Amino acid sequence: MTILHPFQSKKESVVLHGTKVFLRSPEFRDWREWSELRKFNMEYLKPWEPAWSPYELERGYFVKRVKFFDKLSNKDKAYSFLIFDSDKNKLIGEININNIQRGVVQSCSIGYWISENKMGLGYMRESISILKDFIFNDLKLHRVEAACLPRNMRSLRTLLKSEFEIEGHAKKYLKINGVWEDHILLSCIKHESI
Repeated sequence: MTILHPFQSKKESVVLHGTKVFLRSPEFRDWREWSELRKFNMEYLKPWEPAWSPYELERGYFVKRVKFFDKLSNKDKAYSFLIFDSDKNKLIGEININNIQRGVVQSCSIGYWISENKMGLGYMRESISILKDFIFNDLKLHRVEAACLPRNMRSLRTLLKSEFEIEGHAKKYLKINGVWEDHILLSCIKHESI
C-alpha cells in the first residue's frame, strides 16, 4: 500500500493506494459519477443512512460538500475519500474520517458506504485497512471508532474482520432514514508496533 502526497494543498487530491482499490479525495469533476452511483444505490442504502433529499445529488450540493470537506481537512478535523476499483478506475463507494480529536484523545470516527453490486467482494475491508494505515501512520491518531446498526450484519462482520472490537451499545445514537436508531459502538486501537 502506497500513500501519495498525504498533506499536500487541497488543490491536489490525496490518493491512498491498495491492491483492489484506491482512495482519492473528492474533486468537483467526480459529481456526475458520484451522483449516478448514489442514485443507483439510494433504495439499497436507505435503511442504513440518514435521510437524503433528491437535491443532495445535484451538482451545486456536491460542490459545497467538496468545499466543506476541503475546509475540514485543511483544519485536520475530517477527511473524505471516494473509493475506486483499481482495475476499472470506477467509483464504487465512499469512506470518511470524521470527528478528529487531538490532545489527550487522539481519535476519530469513520463512516462508509459501498455500491450494492460490490458488497462481499473485499473492497470495503481493504478500504478500511488503507484508511486505518493513513489514520495511524500519517495522521498519528491512536483510536478509530465506528458505529453500526445491530441489524447491519454485513457491516458488523466487515468491521470485526478489520480488527474493530465491540465496546458497547448506544441507545438512539443516530437518526437513520428519519428514525433514531440504536447502534453497536466499535473501536480499533493502534498497536504499539504500528
